[in-house]
Amino acid sequence: MFYLAPHPKLDRPRRGSPLMFTVPWVEKYLSRVRPWHVIAIWAPVALYMLYLGSSRMGPLAVAGCVAAGVFSWTFLEYLLHRWVFHFQPSSRSELQRDASFLIHGIHHDYPWDRDRLVMPPTVTAVIAIAVWVAFRWMGGLEYAWFAGMVAGYLWYDLTHYYLHHAAPTTAGGKWLRRYHLVHHFQTPDRRYGITTPLWDLVFGTYPRDRYQGLPDDEARLEAGA
Repeated sequence: MFYLAPHPKLDRPRRGSPLMFTVPWVEKYLSRVRPWHVIAIWAPVALYMLYLGSSRMGPLAVAGCVAAGVFSWTFLEYLLHRWVFHFQPSSRSELQRDASFLIHGIHHDYPWDRDRLVMPPTVTAVIAIAVWVAFRWMGGLEYAWFAGMVAGYLWYDLTHYYLHHAAPTTAGGKWLRRYHLVHHFQTPDRRYGITTPLWDLVFGTYPRDRYQGLPDDEARLEAGA
């Protein structure tokens, strides 16, 4: 299904960058994305929306709408991660199992794969169009708000990449990295926030367990001890 390469269920996360699609051009151009691709495509969109918003409102109104857009993104981030990325496929449906692997399963199987840590632009474009159409009722306010949404998305994708492939030096950075890696290795049904734990707190998926007290050591976080 979806021209996916064979992907047996793994008993634990692995390193490497596996073949995802059997169609070479799809594998090369649509399944492998780096952070600079995301910046090159979506930063101009955010700036253009900011420009359109600025031509319709004053600076304070623009700033307020942008801030609201960033805040709105954190909520959408939580909803997508919890209810779309982590939807539970039926064991009787090959279509659902393959869709689950395609959407997010491969990232949990190979969490260190540098080519599959940020969202493919094709997927982001579908989400962006859906959000834009759904909020057209905002009228002229939507431009600056949408600029904030896109900026929030950039914050999310770059943060996600950073948490997997950097060594934070600040207390906040170390805490957020630990929070996300515990989601990967110990509690995939909790800790859905990437940029912030706010919505985990709101919706009761912020556990107070022993894992968050582990040191910022990848091997120990993976082992859970």
